[in-house]
Amino acid sequence: MLSWLLALAVRALAATWRVERPPWPAPGPCVVAFWHGEQLPMIALHRGLGLCGLASRSKDGALVAATLTRLGYRVVRGSSSRGGAEALVQSRTALREGASPAFAVDGPRGPAGAVAPGAEALARAAQVPVVYGVVTAAGWRARSWDRFLVPWPFARVRVDYGVWKPGEGTLAAAMATLPPSA
Repeated sequence: MLSWLLALAVRALAATWRVERPPWPAPGPCVVAFWHGEQLPMIALHRGLGLCGLASRSKDGALVAATLTRLGYRVVRGSSSRGGAEALVQSRTALREGASPAFAVDGPRGPAGAVAPGAEALARAAQVPVVYGVVTAAGWRARSWDRFLVPWPFARVRVDYGVWKPGEGTLAAAMATLPPSA
């Protein structure tokens, strides 16, 4: 029931935002990377693109997984702290099936803004690009390690993308080229 309410709230809130973003920059399956604290607007704004969400095996992760499913996402369970290897195998399978696995690259525990190796390793192994994005929006920020963002109703929400390809340095260096989220 809670996942149904959360999915409804996400849809309703996102419907009020004034969204600015360029077209999706990658044809075909890719790995998607974003910051943990920006997952709410990223989830709300990227429905229908064939993305596969990654949710931890924790109790909170179960709620995130159920909410993602209600929003139309396929979900893989696991994280760097529990079930990471299995999640990477499932993500590789998702790529072969045409889905694009999406990673909060500094999750599940941070530190904020530090890229963990999972998304880059998957992209290198599968030889696919990584589409990475950052969100800029006025809103409420949680006092948590990730400064979780909930954009205000009717806020201007801007998403900027970049594309990293295996062999072009590191994903961390590439993500540092985008404007910092606000």
